[in-house]
Amino acid sequence: MREFNLIITSKRRNEIRCEKEFLVLSNILGLEDVEIERTKFSGVIICKVNEDPLNFIKKAKKVIEEDPWSFRYIQRIIPIQKVCEVSKIKEVIKDFQIPKDSTFKVIINKRGCDIRKEEIIKEIISIINGKVNLENPDYIINIEIIENIAGLSLIKEEDIISIPKLQEKVLSSEIE
Repeated sequence: MREFNLIITSKRRNEIRCEKEFLVLSNILGLEDVEIERTKFSGVIICKVNEDPLNFIKKAKKVIEEDPWSFRYIQRIIPIQKVCEVSKIKEVIKDFQIPKDSTFKVIINKRGCDIRKEEIIKEIISIINGKVNLENPDYIINIEIIENIAGLSLIKEEDIISIPKLQEKVLSSEIE
C-alpha cells in the first residue's frame, strides 16, 4: 500500500490482534473500505481510511475514551496527512503552514532507513517559519519513516491517540 493515512502501533507480535481491534473500532465508527497492511517491522501497521485522518482521530478518541480498557492491542494511532519518498520530505514539508507566532517541534520515527534524524531536522527547521519549542510546542511536525517512504503530519499533541496515556488519564482522575 503506497498511500496510507494512519499508522497504528502495537506491542510486538500482536499485529493480527491489533488489526482485528482496529477493524472493530472502524466498524463502530461506521467506516467501510478500510485497508490495513502489516509492515515488515514488528508492531507497525499502516492503514488507509476513506476519511480525513484528523477527523478519524477525533471520532475514534471519543469512542476509546468511553472505555480505554476495551482496547488491549492498539498502542497508538497516528494521523498521516501526506506520504512521499524520503528524498522528497523537504519539498512536501514546504506545504505545511504553521500559524504566525506559533511554536513547533519535529518528531521523527524511522524504521529501516539509515538517514540521520539530525539531517532531516536541520532541513525542516531551515524552511519552516516558526519558533522551535521542544517542551510545549503548539504544533508537531511528525515524520514516520518506513524504509524509503515517509508519512508526514502537521498536528497537535492531542491528535495522536495513545491508549496507554488515555488509560493513565482515567486512572488519575479516579484517584483524585
